[in-house]
Amino acid sequence: MKSTTKREYRIISADSHTVEPPDLWDKWLEKKYIDTAPKLVDDGEGGDAWVYMGAATAEPLGLVTCVGTRPEELKWTGKKYGRDIHPSCHDGAERLKIMDEDGVDAEMLYPPQRAMLTFMKNKDTEAHLAGIRAYNRWLKDGFCAPDPDRLIGIFQMPNVGIETSVSELQRAKKEGFRGVAISAWPSGGDNLSAADDPFWDTAAQLDMPVSIHLLLAASTTKIVPSKSAAVAIGATAFSYTMPLITEMIFQGVFDRFPKLRMAGVEIGIGWIPHFLEMTDDRYWRNRHWAGVKLKKVPSDYFRDHWLATFIVDRSGISVRHQIGIDNIAWSTDFPHHGNDWPYSRKTIDEMLSDVPAEERNKIVCTNAAQFWGLMA
Repeated sequence: MKSTTKREYRIISADSHTVEPPDLWDKWLEKKYIDTAPKLVDDGEGGDAWVYMGAATAEPLGLVTCVGTRPEELKWTGKKYGRDIHPSCHDGAERLKIMDEDGVDAEMLYPPQRAMLTFMKNKDTEAHLAGIRAYNRWLKDGFCAPDPDRLIGIFQMPNVGIETSVSELQRAKKEGFRGVAISAWPSGGDNLSAADDPFWDTAAQLDMPVSIHLLLAASTTKIVPSKSAAVAIGATAFSYTMPLITEMIFQGVFDRFPKLRMAGVEIGIGWIPHFLEMTDDRYWRNRHWAGVKLKKVPSDYFRDHWLATFIVDRSGISVRHQIGIDNIAWSTDFPHHGNDWPYSRKTIDEMLSDVPAEERNKIVCTNAAQFWGLMA
């Protein structure tokens, strides 16, 4: 997927998404596993929905296919492929046209997690791997193929044990992917442990950034929020992320693998200064009796190893220097309902109106470009 072409970037979305096309599994999944794939059904209101993980209730597409949708038009249901769902959601060539209208030069592309979890929750290891590999093949050879310098696919990692995690990470590097996403701890355990170290070691050696999108969903029981709860779910995303960052720091992952780089995706940034201050304070007070000895204070590990992405976060921008100007990256979340297409440039201008040009460039472009190796 890597290109030798030198591309000039001005605006990069550090977190955008694909939506599975209706024929993804028929075209890309080995036929013997087709019964394990998500199934497309009517959502009850004339739209399409996917049945995931053999669930009795189908999940609509309304909030993940919002291209130019005004807030008052948002609906869970009623969106249908070929009618209301814009092809840019699942077709790379069409995505490029949409990006041109929005002024976005490149997107880091994360998978539809509901589809990934269909396979990752499957206890049949071979079916699990087949589904994840089918998606990754489609991402590379299908969606991103029209321009891999602008459509930057993030390789989805499976969850069937540490040996496979390491080998799939190596596969991702060999195939030219610039980063991977994990939905569970690499060894498949419920908690971070030394069993995960071969994966971190390989990621560091291969210089492959590892992303966590909100949370490690494959390690949790799926919770379907009510409509009222869904209103605030983005605002509480950091509550999933804080324990993951803390675990990695205090279990010494970054001391053992000082070249490891991590991205916390769609987590927002306004909460980070308080989190870092409190983590440093509690470490200072409790390190002796707890028997925890780190080479640096916790906040240094965040600034040395983590990139955090946000969509709209004026509070975060106001405290950007307390976070670390090199540790934050803007994103559109396109085509999910948090996006502002085709007004992303307007959103950026309003949010960063008082930010110096050099800092603005880092936030909307070069931090992401350097993190994922888009610049020489």
